Amino acid sequence: MRGAVSFVGAGPGAADLVTLRGASRIADADLVLYTPSVVDVAWLREHTRADADLVDLDRLAADDLAELYRRLASRRHRAVRLVAGDPALTPELREQRELCAKLGLDVEVVPGVSPVSAAAAATGNAVIELGGADTFVLTESDFDRVRDLAADGRTIAVQAPAARAAELVESLTAAGLDGEVPVVVAYKVSRPDETLLRTTVGELVSEVKRANLWQHTLFLIGDALREAKPRAGYVARDSERRWTSRSWRSSRTEGSWRANGSTVATAEPAVDEEEPPTPAPAAEPKPPAKRATTAKKQQARTTRATPRRTTKKP
Repeated sequence: MRGAVSFVGAGPGAADLVTLRGASRIADADLVLYTPSVVDVAWLREHTRADADLVDLDRLAADDLAELYRRLASRRHRAVRLVAGDPALTPELREQRELCAKLGLDVEVVPGVSPVSAAAAATGNAVIELGGADTFVLTESDFDRVRDLAADGRTIAVQAPAARAAELVESLTAAGLDGEVPVVVAYKVSRPDETLLRTTVGELVSEVKRANLWQHTLFLIGDALREAKPRAGYVARDSERRWTSRSWRSSRTEGSWRANGSTVATAEPAVDEEEPPTPAPAAEPKPPAKRATTAKKQQARTTRATPRRTTKKP
């Protein structure tokens, strides 16, 4: 048995958003590496073993962390390193995995709930939608990059200090975004002291100042974040379609049906959306043979009983 390190997604901050697998790894660990701003220390102490060591990552230099990994490998212990949100969104994950593998440690990654998911869920929105935003982009506080990435039809998530909101607005405006584009500001989302603001690009700076935000914050920008009706000037994309009982076929393309803008060839001719094909009438069941014979006999008798028309001679 070798030593092992599990990189566990700690979620956006709420203790009950840690996955069951993540909680299980925390409960079994000999060593837990955590950051106070990422996880509630009181909850952590309640869910770890009494003899487990809890180490604050903020107090460790890179060499100190490497030495801890070496001890794990020599003692064949199990450790958990808690990562904010989802480890998949952590830039240094590859570097840490390679370091552990080099030291002879087994590595496991346990996914978690990202702050982006938590912020979107808190507003009741998705970051993409049919006929609207079909692209989602996540970036850090590189505002030159924000200017290159921001565009209509996209939802962009920016993690940056709230004190730099003015720079963010400048980059969004330079990218051509309208001042009425919705913005969600999420600070400590999912925690008891969270701050969640709904605003627009044009009002972002004033709203952030009014809420007295200045620390690292998540900004979600795009039409997908609107509260209800589309904003003034919002234009649905060409691929926008709604499923109905009549819209599964389109007369625009012969021998094909369309779904959300994609076209798939079929063997049947196209049918107009407004006039669905009329089903052919069902064939009447044939009566039993005896009844058919009887009907023929009755018809013959009726024919014989009909008097012939005669013309009287004058």
